[in-house]
Amino acid sequence: MCCRLIFTAVLLAGAASGGVTVRAGLFPSESLTIEDCAQKTGRRVNLPLPDCEARPADCQDIRRLNQLDGFSPNARLRVGFSAPVNPETLKDGIRLVALDGAPADPIPVNQVIWDPATNTAFAKPDRLLDQQRRYALVVTDAVRDPAGAAVEPEPGVPVCGTETLPDCGRVVEAVTPRRVVAASLFTTLSATAWLERARIALGGVAPGFERRAGKSVFSFSELSAVTLRMQVGANPSQFEDFSLPFSLISGVDRIAFGSYRSPSFLDQGQTIAAIGTAEPLEIPATINQVQFHALVPAREKPAAGYPVVITGHGFTDNRFAGPSALAGSLAGQGFAVVAINAVGHGYGPETKLALRDKSGNTTEVDGGGRGIDFNGDGKIEAQEGCLVLTAQATAGLGDCLRQIVVDLMQLVRAIRAGVDLDGDGQTDLDPDRIYYAGISLGAIYGTMFSAVEPDVRAAVLNVGGGSVADIVRLGRTYHSYGVDFLRGRALLNRGDDFDDAWPLRDQPVKILDTAGAVEIQELFERLEWLQAQGDPLFFAPLLKTAAKPVLWLFAKGDQSVPNPASSALVRAAGMRETTWLYRHDLARQALPSLDENPHTYMVNVFSLQTLPVALAAQQQAAGFLATGEIGNPNSQVLRFLFGNNLFEVPEALPESR
Repeated sequence: MCCRLIFTAVLLAGAASGGVTVRAGLFPSESLTIEDCAQKTGRRVNLPLPDCEARPADCQDIRRLNQLDGFSPNARLRVGFSAPVNPETLKDGIRLVALDGAPADPIPVNQVIWDPATNTAFAKPDRLLDQQRRYALVVTDAVRDPAGAAVEPEPGVPVCGTETLPDCGRVVEAVTPRRVVAASLFTTLSATAWLERARIALGGVAPGFERRAGKSVFSFSELSAVTLRMQVGANPSQFEDFSLPFSLISGVDRIAFGSYRSPSFLDQGQTIAAIGTAEPLEIPATINQVQFHALVPAREKPAAGYPVVITGHGFTDNRFAGPSALAGSLAGQGFAVVAINAVGHGYGPETKLALRDKSGNTTEVDGGGRGIDFNGDGKIEAQEGCLVLTAQATAGLGDCLRQIVVDLMQLVRAIRAGVDLDGDGQTDLDPDRIYYAGISLGAIYGTMFSAVEPDVRAAVLNVGGGSVADIVRLGRTYHSYGVDFLRGRALLNRGDDFDDAWPLRDQPVKILDTAGAVEIQELFERLEWLQAQGDPLFFAPLLKTAAKPVLWLFAKGDQSVPNPASSALVRAAGMRETTWLYRHDLARQALPSLDENPHTYMVNVFSLQTLPVALAAQQQAAGFLATGEIGNPNSQVLRFLFGNNLFEVPEALPESR
């Protein structure tokens, strides 16, 4: 047998006492999988399909779930009962027990929901589960009915109540002195396997660095204006111009342009085809020429070349905006700053960067636009081609993020092979000193990139978060995406809006009284599960395993990436001690005119009110990458302007929006 043996049958319960019983069908469960030796776990999900004529979108989702090799490491747990129970006893009576590896303490549950209409409890694990590991979902007699009597097994339903099977022995021991009432066994999926195999596969594609034909390096002292000619429309092509304030960037001497080859795993629907997680990844036929630019510091080049910080921009941003705002502080520490456009960003492929020198001559450079008219409306939006979230498709950002990480890993390979920006025969970027700094979306895919790319020595991740489904569900900025998604499934339950009634961490058990909330919860859970192979939440634990230095930065009250999502990412990495929180609430007490949303605090350098905060955060980040030490960004200037320290290492990660 090529797959490992899976125990799914255990001791049958005897007759119940006539009280409340646990219904069969706990979720997740290995009974909803089949053997598949093409998977690293040896299993593949096998959920029953709904009526595909009546529910085609749901049917498509489940077909995609049935290609995965296990359940989400952040699975939504479901336990049904035959009659009402005391909801306050659910947290004590539901546990998760790890079955593979060394014995560990049972894992409690959090975000518990009780649905009195169906006598069903829902919950999330209190911490992220390990990928590719077997667990038992266990219900004990700590769950009580309203009169205080312990719940009982359902007659004839398998429960884990004997030591005759090794797995059950571990379960019984883990929850003793409580009695096991019901249990299900399940395996978590291989979340990071695809990108780990992609990195190996890239060894078969030479990065093929090329300088821009003709003049490839432009000194800032020669330039009078830099304009981004954005292709915002297709058939016919339409453009809008945006002047870039490069003259305000201090410490940068010149900008250099180049490109490299990177395979594209995305199909025409902007999704990545599923293959078995144990199978090798083949390089696709499509190879993209990815454009990049480097901002070179105004200081003497070290013998091995400038240390380099690869920068990742935010959602709807591009490689010339956010990364440039960081360039001055990074250049001050001697770093060259390198950036590419993320998939679907930078507007259309005809986008150009127009550089006008002081003599009035203009040179147009390929802007590297990667946006497409995905919806066929003739427009190319700032992120079009990355987010795939419609009534018919729930890929979300996951496949887009995987492709971005592939492109960044190939960029690392290009730098490692040697990059000569100006054609003088010497390496300009140090192949052994590569770092990463990402903002917002750049921190989201930057978490994944930093986790799977060992040649990145350290990272700064600013206002990232996970899961992506939770960012859409909880945040204000991207709430409309959730509304449109649910409208397409006819699931809006608040007129033209939705209320999922999902509690935050550590809140009391939520007694569900919101019509339609369960269906909305289930759809967001499905979205998170589907995106697990391309979601930063499931990659963050690798950062701790690799002991990679990471500085996490986010802002209290962020409305774009809400604090619970940022905290979840840090918690999964186990890195609260290297996390700094910007207290925007304190800043607004001193300056009420500040924008309510602090999401862009690190790159908002174009206002005298926000510049001191941005520079403080940037200098902390640049100093960390240069020295490995985390400095205190609070300064006398900040205290004078705002009357308080604005940055802190949180004693507890914030869990409110």
